[in-house]
Amino acid sequence: MVRAQTLRLTQPGFTAPFGAQVGRWCRITVADNARIVLGERAIVDDGVTLAAGAGSRLEIGPRSFIGHHSTIAAAELVRIGVGTFLAEMVSVRDHDHDETQQFFGGGQVTEPVTIGDDVWLASKVTVCRGSSIGDGVIVGANSVVRGTIEASAVAVGSPAVVRRERRRTESDRH
Repeated sequence: MVRAQTLRLTQPGFTAPFGAQVGRWCRITVADNARIVLGERAIVDDGVTLAAGAGSRLEIGPRSFIGHHSTIAAAELVRIGVGTFLAEMVSVRDHDHDETQQFFGGGQVTEPVTIGDDVWLASKVTVCRGSSIGDGVIVGANSVVRGTIEASAVAVGSPAVVRRERRRTESDRH
């Protein structure tokens, strides 16, 4: 793991403030007029792919963690909140192939993705374009999120369905 203060990141469009960490073997791709922004003390584990297409924005909030071999790709906007935890091999994308066109060289459909504060996405969760995940949500392993999950929910399955409300202690809310 390399702390941002020791990095000499010269890639245009990538911002990692003091205290942010980027693991080994990460792939960071920033196209023209795109931005990838890590918040303070954000941690990107080993082997993560961060990709921002032309004119897009990918934001990872302060004190958030991106688990090893996860992929976060923005063609328009992906925003991850404060203190959010993505386990290993999570996939978050705000775009998909346009099924009316050829897959190679064809178009894509984009819709922004928003993941709130204090969210936990367990291992191998997939978050599809247009999804919105509220603050304090937990999504179980191998789930597929498409649409909206309201704050403080616990959701599982493919597609992810809310099963109950998250139980939180008073100290969890501060």
